[in-house]
Amino acid sequence: MLDDESVVLGAAERILADLCDLQEMTRAGEGAWAARLWPALEANGLTLAMSPEEAGGPGLDLVEAFALLRLAGRYAMPAPLAETMLARWALAAAGLRAPDDGVLVPIAPFPDAAPRIDAQGRVTGLARGVAFGRDAALFAVLCEGPDGLVLAAVEPSEATVVEGRSLAFDPFDRVSFDAARSRDSAPAGAAEALPCFAAAARAELIAGALERLLEVTVRYAGERVAFERKIAKFQAVQHLLAQLGEEAAAAVAAAGSASEALASGAQGLERLLEVAAARIRCAEAAEKATDIAHQVHGAIGFTAEHPLHRLTLRALAWREDFGTETHWSVALGQAVAARGADGLWPLLAAR
Repeated sequence: MLDDESVVLGAAERILADLCDLQEMTRAGEGAWAARLWPALEANGLTLAMSPEEAGGPGLDLVEAFALLRLAGRYAMPAPLAETMLARWALAAAGLRAPDDGVLVPIAPFPDAAPRIDAQGRVTGLARGVAFGRDAALFAVLCEGPDGLVLAAVEPSEATVVEGRSLAFDPFDRVSFDAARSRDSAPAGAAEALPCFAAAARAELIAGALERLLEVTVRYAGERVAFERKIAKFQAVQHLLAQLGEEAAAAVAAAGSASEALASGAQGLERLLEVAAARIRCAEAAEKATDIAHQVHGAIGFTAEHPLHRLTLRALAWREDFGTETHWSVALGQAVAARGADGLWPLLAAR
């Protein structure tokens, strides 16, 4: 649950309630976040939520910063808040300076091809499915370098962006670098965990969306009347709502566990286990929960004007970002297999 005493989270909730209402944003249309929502997020320092105080951050611990993303998920936020928070965190972790404002987009190694950087600081590689790539003022690119992982800050003028759309109709672009000159670069250091941070961020967004999905569906079932009874009185519907509650609770628990592991500085297989489990479980929950919610709502939930439409599309679309559940399943399986059978039980028992 969110900390009610947090000034930052309280301010964020007021901003989102005012500027990111589910139905209002749907009516406003594509790109509506850029006009009012984004300036409010920047002015209140929310894009700096993951940044340390020395980099201008508000001094939140990582658990609170991830809780902010769960809150954003509850509003199915169409803005690149998570992307900018992650990119700023990575730049600070590598000791690089971030711009004062603007959309920042992280690019982490992808399963098929990781970007590479040469000794002259030139970046080469292709990243598919980059959320809000076209809106970037700067890319924070985690690259394979001659001597290990390097974080490179690359201007958008050095990249080629082919525009695409996610399932939720958000920008989901292909970004390629062909010996692109980096503005600055440094050994990644703690920023080597960027793929895990990005996956955990998406898990939190999905968990927040499913929390709200549950609320919307329970409320609808308590209002909709069929055969002279509210449908929430029917045992079959009650069973569906119970299943929906289970999926939402599982997503929140898994995402929260991953966030706490990252905040505590977990490394290696312990970190991978928490993050991969959260990413996989939240993706599964998104699929099951959206099926149930639409079954309870019937045809009305599919209309573009209904809040359920926006919540479910974003929850499903977020499964594709920063590695699919298949990618994380394979990564976890390979890591566990490499450790051997004797190492599996101690790992599980320690959680």
